[in-house]
Amino acid sequence: MKSKHTNKIIPAVFIIIGVVLAALIIVRIVYWNDERSVPRARVIIPTSEADREKKTQTDMQTQDNSSMTSFIPLLPTETLISAQTFDLNGDTLEDQVIAVRRESMQYLVLIIGMYDAESNSYVRTAEITTEISRVRTFSYTGIDMTGEHKTELVYQGVKDNGDSVMCIYMLRRKLNKFELVQIGNFESDGTIFIQQDDRSESYELSQSKGVSFPVWVYSSAKDETGSGNANLSQIQTEYEWNEKEQKYVQTKQVRVTGSRIAAKELARIQDGTVETFADFLNGLWYKTSNTEDGIRYLFFDYAGKEIIFLYQDTEEVYSWEDSNLRRSGIYLTATNESITNMQRRCDISLTGVDEVRVHIIDDVRMIIKENNLWDGSYRKMTTQSSFDAGTKQATDEDYAAELEKGPSWTTDSGMHFTFARNAYSLTDDSAKDEGIFATGMVAGNFVIQFRSSSPQQILADSYQMVFDSVTIPETKKHKAETRINYDTLHLTPVRLSPDTCFPLEGRALTLTRDKSRS
Repeated sequence: MKSKHTNKIIPAVFIIIGVVLAALIIVRIVYWNDERSVPRARVIIPTSEADREKKTQTDMQTQDNSSMTSFIPLLPTETLISAQTFDLNGDTLEDQVIAVRRESMQYLVLIIGMYDAESNSYVRTAEITTEISRVRTFSYTGIDMTGEHKTELVYQGVKDNGDSVMCIYMLRRKLNKFELVQIGNFESDGTIFIQQDDRSESYELSQSKGVSFPVWVYSSAKDETGSGNANLSQIQTEYEWNEKEQKYVQTKQVRVTGSRIAAKELARIQDGTVETFADFLNGLWYKTSNTEDGIRYLFFDYAGKEIIFLYQDTEEVYSWEDSNLRRSGIYLTATNESITNMQRRCDISLTGVDEVRVHIIDDVRMIIKENNLWDGSYRKMTTQSSFDAGTKQATDEDYAAELEKGPSWTTDSGMHFTFARNAYSLTDDSAKDEGIFATGMVAGNFVIQFRSSSPQQILADSYQMVFDSVTIPETKKHKAETRINYDTLHLTPVRLSPDTCFPLEGRALTLTRDKSRS
């Protein structure tokens, strides 16, 4: 009898417990929904468009900074700027170098942390107080400078006075400890770069040492004539690694003669303001030395804050972020508009009223070689009235005058042309051709005819003449624009008839006006 009573009580207890739990769940759901639906007071602060843009930039910087990680413990007074990893002591383990900014300190600090395999942590080993205060002009990386399969730490940037700085450090073992030794220290009012020459295949396979990389330093040369003209000549100094002295020593120094600019004109371009120098840069510039594949162009638009790199059918648009004047030029920082974490630094030196020398540094954790394809001298494309659309109609006399103004031209195959008084002279390493030429217009095409007085004529009888042109692509800030490059002329072989001309098989020529033209 007791057993039957117990059997009835147990199911009843479980039912009561289930009802209680269900009630609790229902109360919790209702209460939770009511709590979520309670309106909350919110303070709305009106902001201007400039404030919103500034907040957006700050959020982007915070997002970029969040992707950086310092394995080296930071002090409370240190703010992380950037971090990179490479093997500094040759133990095949990645060490870390971080750039930080400290409170009450003007300059950036590099901290080297060596990886300790036993404790699985990074130990502060050394630090470098740089001479750079502006982050946008600062970069550092690890390079095997000496060719001994060791990584040296290299940093470079621009000081507050506009001078360039580059320092090279090597990690050495001394009494079972590592010490950081400076093996190169360079400063100049011009450009400083590392010439990274190609190394042998055996070096790449770690079977032999490689050649060391020299450092080239350009600095302004004083005007020894004492005249009223400003001399843009520079002293080019080469430093090479000296294994015996264990540092970089000077091995060569040459004077690079530049153009002489009237002091009044130089003062106009370099009046101490970014706006004036940027106005001088505004427009299209073409590289004076190019490969057979095509010509490289730079388009500066200070008002639109853009720098466009043009090559063949490719254009890269960069936002003009920061500008720092130099004694003989300007240092620009730009960000790729498509890939926002890709930065490009442009070191631009003035060499003439229409010519600059450009050195490009890409922020891709490496220092670009001296023979970077974008590095070199650039000349500004001017709107000469002779052949510009919308001005007067071009004539064959205009083409002839442009040829004779040369004063000389070089073809893509290395031949040298000179034109004077309807006579031409052509020379190369193995042949020479002389004769007369005449320009004309056939069926709307400008043509040139050659008649050789040499026993063996090198050129075809007739060519169509077309000056090079480039189209600045349309962006959000300016319309598409086509410019003509009067320093590059394309000659295509043709056969002439009274009312038309036919293209012929044969070698087309590309003539480039020599830089020595007046």
